[in-house]
Amino acid sequence: ADALLAKGHTVRAIVRNPAKAADWVKRGVQLIAGDVNDVAVLTKALTGVDGAYLLVPPNVVTDDPLGWYEQVAKTFRQAVEAASLKRLVFLSSEAAHLPTGNGPIKGLHAAERILKGAAPTLTFLRASYFQENWQSLAGLAREQGILPTFLADPAAKRSMIATRDIGQVAADLLLEAHPPAIVELASRENFSANDAAAAYAAAFNRPVAVVQPPHDQWAGILTGAGLSPAFAGLIVEMNDGINSGHVRFSGDGDQRKGPTSLAETVKSWA
Repeated sequence: ADALLAKGHTVRAIVRNPAKAADWVKRGVQLIAGDVNDVAVLTKALTGVDGAYLLVPPNVVTDDPLGWYEQVAKTFRQAVEAASLKRLVFLSSEAAHLPTGNGPIKGLHAAERILKGAAPTLTFLRASYFQENWQSLAGLAREQGILPTFLADPAAKRSMIATRDIGQVAADLLLEAHPPAIVELASRENFSANDAAAAYAAAFNRPVAVVQPPHDQWAGILTGAGLSPAFAGLIVEMNDGINSGHVRFSGDGDQRKGPTSLAETVKSWA
């Protein structure tokens, strides 16, 4: 939205609670209130626009997380077709080309299959591991000087993309004359768990150490944080896939890079 507004475009947004989006209204954003699983709401939101960026909000408490992804994707398809949307950018993920062994990304594999051909111009934006995945640990880093991780090698570097860079690329794809069908988006520089700890140490001016819980405690840690057992199991599977190298980019489509560093992102939370 920021990127599109900066270029002088009118933006319409689907929101659950308009009261929480009052600042966007002041900036000229048109709000459509409703749920992403409501075909009528989505059709209204998508009618008359030049293009749309859609994503499936993760439902971490459902007992059927993969069914949730498929259900929302089917709703998206119905609304896109009912609104005769000409251009769609859909947020997917690295490893969405894989049908198994990738945890909740299996849901995005299914969503891509469901949405294929829904709009005349359609791009699957497959982003890497989010830098924002570290944000929920800020309190532990600040107060206890620890940074828990399920990454097996704290020194191993991999792509970690900032969501601000995903948004910028999504906006670019909505405006390009001939966007590719697949974009795989990585960070310009690769980062590790140790880099995340160092970024927190710099932001909070205190030592921060990486800690690695035993594998047999992962599911319990996740359900203790409020995830359903089904979703927790998928997160464990995804991290196993990351650690084994199974969760990876396909090499298909257009390869793009986001410039934001992990240190910049962490500093913005401090």
